[in-house]
Amino acid sequence: MLTRRFLQTAVTVIGLIPGVVLADCYQESVTVNNARTEIKQVADYQKFVKTQNNQQICTVMFKAQINNRWYDARGESQGPITDSTDQICAQAMQVGRSKILERVGGSSVQSNQTLYCNDFAIPELKKGLKRFDTFKVSELKPMPNTEPFEYKGSTCMYFLESDLDPNTHNLMQWQIVGCIIRNEWTVVDKF
Repeated sequence: MLTRRFLQTAVTVIGLIPGVVLADCYQESVTVNNARTEIKQVADYQKFVKTQNNQQICTVMFKAQINNRWYDARGESQGPITDSTDQICAQAMQVGRSKILERVGGSSVQSNQTLYCNDFAIPELKKGLKRFDTFKVSELKPMPNTEPFEYKGSTCMYFLESDLDPNTHNLMQWQIVGCIIRNEWTVVDKF
């Protein structure tokens, strides 16, 4: 009897695992650095990108001029291979700037992270959205360093939509303003 109950419980738990594994999550991270000093100039910027386990890892190195002295700085960021390399490297640059400012002049750092997840069987990012199309939060990437805001009584957020131009093969990126209208996220503006 005990073995039978254990097997039923094990089968139930194993049956739930695929739903959890297929969940798609996006982390939005906002960091504000209140430094007592500032970087006047950046020089000798170098970036190195490597791919590992379906992740892009971008390392940037540069010299930062602070209080008329030059300091070596370094930052690193990583993200999915499907994300824009330029965006990941820009985040690495911000990390490097924050670290060097904190090391040289001291600072206070405030960080806010929000995790958005869905439970779709096959998660996919939406592309080609037009005004008044509806979507789920997990189908678009929230724009970094932005917070939800209120507009005419609705909760709204900024999102990014990326795609390759079929003619030039260049990365195209649009900003989307999405608001909750009638309990659904709706595209209000796209530019």
